[in-house]
Amino acid sequence: MIHPEPAAPWALAFVNAIPHGVVVGVHLPAGPDPVEEAVLTRLVPAERDAAVALRGFRQVQFVGGRLAVAAAFAELGTRRMAVLADEHGTPLFPEGLVGSISHKQDLAVALLARGSVAVGVDLEDTDRPRPGVPERVLTPRELEAVRALPESRQWVDTVVRFSVKESIYKAIHPTLRRYVGFGEVEVWPGTDGWDRVDPVTPELTTFQFEARHCWIGMRVLTTVRAEAR
Repeated sequence: MIHPEPAAPWALAFVNAIPHGVVVGVHLPAGPDPVEEAVLTRLVPAERDAAVALRGFRQVQFVGGRLAVAAAFAELGTRRMAVLADEHGTPLFPEGLVGSISHKQDLAVALLARGSVAVGVDLEDTDRPRPGVPERVLTPRELEAVRALPESRQWVDTVVRFSVKESIYKAIHPTLRRYVGFGEVEVWPGTDGWDRVDPVTPELTTFQFEARHCWIGMRVLTTVRAEAR
């Protein structure tokens, strides 16, 4: 479990080395007010220019994600470089580095690693079940497995599977350049935090997936490495 530091807007929540890289969290302010200039100056110039063109929560989340990335650069001992986004919003990392960003309204998270094997990160709440979600994001086999669990565990198990699938999408979208459906992989959460991923569609069998999950309070954080075979 990751234990975040007490909340203060734009402050580091945590910095952790995990098997898939360095993961960093940054606290975000509660509202969508414009980001103060003093915070924008903590970005590199190209990121600041991108940030000032955004509004509301999009600006807040962009800035929080880049501050998390900056802390991850420092943790790896790598020179800080701009991380912008493509037309789909996918972060663009410098050559020799791979990464991913996720956020909720009050927390931005970045994963950064050296190398060329794609990674993805996702952060999800588990506090309240949402009707209809399991049927939308799980395959029939996954749904059967979830429904066999005690009722108290079914929602959390569903969210872990959903989050791993989100991390997979973030990892492989830059390669496939297409929407990846929830039914294209099956996820089997492990009690040790390591999760098995079984590709369903032929195109995804060309990847070898390594997935894990951990906890930030009542939230689940998932990370994935997706290596082309």
